[in-house]
Order: sequence, then structure tokens, then C-alpha cells
Amino acid sequence: MSTRPLSLVWFKKDLRVCDHRPLLEACQIGQTAAVYILEPEWIKSFEFESGQFLFLEKSLIDLKNDLRKLGIPLIIRYGSAITVFSELIKKWPFSFVFSHEETGVDWTFKRDLMMKSWFQSQSVQFTEYPQFGVKRGLKNRDHWLKHRNRILNRALHPEINQVWDSGQPAWTLIKKLELGHLPSLQDLGLPPSEKIFALKGGRTEAVKTLHSFFDSRGQNYFSSLSSPVTAFDGCSRISPYLSWGNLSITEVLSELENKRQSVIGTAREKKWTQNLSQFESRLWWHCHFIQKLESEPEIEFENVNRMFDGLRESEFEQKKFQAWCDGQTGFPIIDACMRALKQHGWINFRMRAMLMSFASYQLWLDWRPTARFLAKHFLDFEPGIHFSQAQMQSGVTGINAIRIYSPQKQTLDRDPNGEFVRKYCPELAKLDTCDLIAPHLTPPFVAASLDFKIGRDYPEPIVDPELSYHQAKEKIFLWHKKASVQAEAKKVLLKHGSRKARHFPTQKRPI
Repeated sequence: MSTRPLSLVWFKKDLRVCDHRPLLEACQIGQTAAVYILEPEWIKSFEFESGQFLFLEKSLIDLKNDLRKLGIPLIIRYGSAITVFSELIKKWPFSFVFSHEETGVDWTFKRDLMMKSWFQSQSVQFTEYPQFGVKRGLKNRDHWLKHRNRILNRALHPEINQVWDSGQPAWTLIKKLELGHLPSLQDLGLPPSEKIFALKGGRTEAVKTLHSFFDSRGQNYFSSLSSPVTAFDGCSRISPYLSWGNLSITEVLSELENKRQSVIGTAREKKWTQNLSQFESRLWWHCHFIQKLESEPEIEFENVNRMFDGLRESEFEQKKFQAWCDGQTGFPIIDACMRALKQHGWINFRMRAMLMSFASYQLWLDWRPTARFLAKHFLDFEPGIHFSQAQMQSGVTGINAIRIYSPQKQTLDRDPNGEFVRKYCPELAKLDTCDLIAPHLTPPFVAASLDFKIGRDYPEPIVDPELSYHQAKEKIFLWHKKASVQAEAKKVLLKHGSRKARHFPTQKRPI
């Protein structure tokens, strides 16, 4: 038996072999195997949906194939992490475990703390490496940008060559284990996914999507990203692949710089440079928001500005919440966005913001249940980004602009021909474009000629558009004027504010 130490690489949401430091470090130390654990805690959590599972399933197929080329077996287990590792160490006495840091939801945070303690009790060296430009134990944001840039602007980690082969002793040892496989949705008693147009998971699709963006789609990025009509093609669409780790963010930045250099001196230089700069700025914000949750895990549950506690909680109406979840609010652009999300697992940022804003202001729903509902439908659910944005759009941070979106205005601006609404609300397809903004106001003689009836074919608006807007505006601005809210906002800005701007953003008019 070889005396070389045995190492495990614990894959979580970093499902790739390219630019993967834990895998590289493990291979340099000794004979290596990889493990992925499908945890029941995830399946039982608010963030789980069958579409997420299918994305994971495809990602693991690619990961297994890529690891096999390196001679590294992938062990797949279903169970809690501590149970799985306890069983593995009895049959495969590993000395080292390597993984990426995860800034996840509460159950993953508690799991990681528990596993660190368990590894220590077993004399196993557990080492984690940053996945994004996020710093653990950060006291304030003053020097965060330098840290973020140092992590992300590094050279890509070297490619891993063939590490070990089936003739080595550790392979004999691991053959005593069943590598296992991922159970199916049917095996787990779970329903099929309704995301019929979702992006497929995995490294192969990730690289293909990234290259198509930098080859052609990205040249119209900034002009395409705000409208749901153009965003599905014009946006990069790599966010699920970043969230699941099929791509590393450093890899994306490297490709971006390669593209920037390739267009210098060409006729397309100005157009590409402008769009690449816009795209790069969003990659910067990606890590900025994740750092917030890393520094304050309570953001998943609590208002960033605690002085907003009590703003909406006692006024929650289940009927309004359910109509919003079902895409049956009577506001076509809102309903189309929700239905599109359920079919694709993705919608563009402006439409996400509008969904959250509408729920928070016009329906006056607390951000916690609405954020959790959206989380399971976003294939690119990234907790640090998601909960920070949910609170921003709900107006409970005290440091961000108040944005009360007008569904009618957004329809005119972002879907002027009714293309998006007609696609996802087909019951409205026969209406004239002018009537898609407010179907309940369709002239009676027109509705009769089309055999269209509000309440039968499409719901009445669940709230009065004008009244709900004015009531929400009055309530939120009254809270923002409180001395206690403003005092707490200064603390929030000091802890979480971007050092790119050292002032409070001005409050804007509804959009």
C-alpha cells in the first residue's frame, strides 16, 4: 500500500475542473478523489426546485467526465455531509479535504461550521479557498476592493494533468467503495420541472454560452439588457454557470480581456469596448453584494436596517401573495415576467427588480416570503446578491434609492409592441397593443367583439394601480424620514456601502 496521503476534494457549487484551486492543491499533495453530496437539507429548503436539480444533474455529468480524464473518481452520495464523511473515512482514510469557500444560506453556513469541527476531531486537515472576490472576517470595506482585485485579477490556475491511474494502490482501495450516482427526481418522489426553456447545466454549455456572448451577442449588451424582449439573447446568460461554478469569475474576466484586446484597431472597437465595460461593471457588483452576506449572514432573515422592522410584516395578505406567485395579478407585464421566470428559470435584472418592487409596494408584501419564492425559481440564485437586492427593491436598507416601478410605464418602455406580454399571457394575445397595458379598461364593445371578459379570461387588477402606488409612496417615505432610520442608515453605509461612492444615493422618482 502506498504511503502517499489520501485527499478528498469536496465539490459544492464549484462544478468544474478548470481554474479550480482545491483540486489543484489536492492533486499536488497526494492521491485524490472527489466527492459531491446531495444533501436532504437542500431538497427540503426554500431554495430547491426541480429545475435546479436538473441543472445540477447535467453539471455533475460533465464534472464526472472531466474528472475521469484526469484519472480522478467522483464519489456521489445522498445524505447529510457529516454522515457521508463519517462513512467514507472508515473505508477510505483520507487525511486532507479541500474545497471552495461558500457564502450560502443559513443551513450551509451551519453545516460548514459543523464540518470544520468534525474534520478537526478526526485529525483531517480541511482547507478552503476563495471562490469569488469575497474576504472572510472582513472588518470594514475600506480595503475590500484591493482584496477583490487581487483574487480575481490573478492568472488562471494551471491545468491539471493526468494525476493517477487505475494501477495505483489508492484505486484498489477506492474500488471497495461504490462511487454511487445521483438519484433521479422520480427516485426522490419529486415533481418534474416546469422550466421547459431553462438553460442546461454543465461545463460544456457554460463554455458555449460564454463564447457566444464574446463572439457576437455581447456587442449589443447594454442596449439589450433592460427589455425582456431582447434580454434573453443580448444578456450574457452566464449567471447560472457562475452560481453553480461551471465557470470561474476569473475565467470570465480573462475572456473579457482577451476580447477587449482582439477588437483594438478594428471597426468594432468602440462598440465592443463600451459594451464590455458595462458587462465588467456588473461582474464587480457581483462580488460586492456577496460580501454583504459574508459579513452579515443575518441579511437572509433580517432587515439590513433594523429600524424598518414592523414596516410590512403585520399587513401580509396571502391572497395577494398567491396571485403574485401564480402570475395572476391582473397586471400583464408583472404576470408575464412571473410566468417567463417559471418557464426559463431566468429573467433580466430590470424585470426582477420590477417583480420585487411591485410585490413590496403595490401589494405591500414583506420581502422575506417573496424573496424565498423567487430564490427557488432563479437558476442563478446567489444568496448574497439575492437577499441584498430583495431588500434594496423593498426599500428597507435606508441607503438605496426608492424605486416604485410603474407596470404601465414599464410595458410602454420595455415591451411597446406587446411581444413579451402576448407570449407569456396568451389569453391576452387577441387584444390590441394599446389594451395590453390595462386589459380591464378595454372598451366594452371591443371586448365583446373579441369574446374577451375580465374575470373570466384574465383577472381584474388585484389592487387599484393609482391608489396602491400613492399609499405605498406615502408609507415608505414616512419611514425614511424617521431619525432612527437615518441614524441606522449611516451605520449600514459604513459597514456595507461601496467605497466607489462615499455619499448617500439620492432618492429617485418612481420608474
